Amino acid sequence: MQSAMRNPDPAALAVKLHRLQRWLNISELPATTVSHYPDHPSVAVTVDPTSDARAASLNRNRINVCCSQPISATEFLEIVAVFEAQGVSRFFAWLSPGPEIGAVRNLLASVHAAKVAWTRYPTLVCSGALPQRPASHVDVREVGRHDIEATRGELAGAMMDGYIRSVGRPGFHHYMAYDAGRPVATAALACFEDVAYLTYACTAEPFRRRGAQSALIAARLAKAHDLGCTLIVSQTLTMLKDSHANLQRAGFEEVYEREVYECTTGRAVS
Repeated sequence: MQSAMRNPDPAALAVKLHRLQRWLNISELPATTVSHYPDHPSVAVTVDPTSDARAASLNRNRINVCCSQPISATEFLEIVAVFEAQGVSRFFAWLSPGPEIGAVRNLLASVHAAKVAWTRYPTLVCSGALPQRPASHVDVREVGRHDIEATRGELAGAMMDGYIRSVGRPGFHHYMAYDAGRPVATAALACFEDVAYLTYACTAEPFRRRGAQSALIAARLAKAHDLGCTLIVSQTLTMLKDSHANLQRAGFEEVYEREVYECTTGRAVS
């Protein structure tokens, strides 16, 4: 059994996760969202005129920038023009660490982008050996399409869209937690290259803070180790205090924070 990488270099990890995000986009984005990959290896763009959420984590109009290579002002303005052409008035820029992050911040300042300040967006890595599974009355099972469709009505508030869309996709493993036989929470593990990525964690409102997500984390960590993944990663928001704390208790440590900026085009913002 292999253990996860200890203390990876933030910039190197960001490059790896940038490839992961491009791969995830294939499975998790709805038909209304279009991915654009400019002729630049450090930039990935998604555009969706139907997505107008004010929260960065829910808005699919975004620029993901791995700040490993220079981006010219011309290239940056061409990316912004993609949103303007689609009538999108609000989008978000997500920055991962790299030697060019200062220059990218300056480009964002040139279009009056504002950094999101009300939460942090940490990237965490599980370091060391597989932790002991916490004692819990919750039963966790790996599930397939039939199980998910059969319980979709009961878990309407605990199934993220990407969780459903990625069912059956190569590299994805889906889980449900059951409390006294009733499905109460969902989560997934995505495996890409040597990376295991914990994602799509959600618990039905009446069953939160009962250990379901801790049990789902433990099950996915065990699966990642069984598959021989050498890097186990998750991302969350610090405003999601329970999620953040659950990951830390399971042995995850913060490696870097993604900086997120809200940007507006010349069109009126609703």
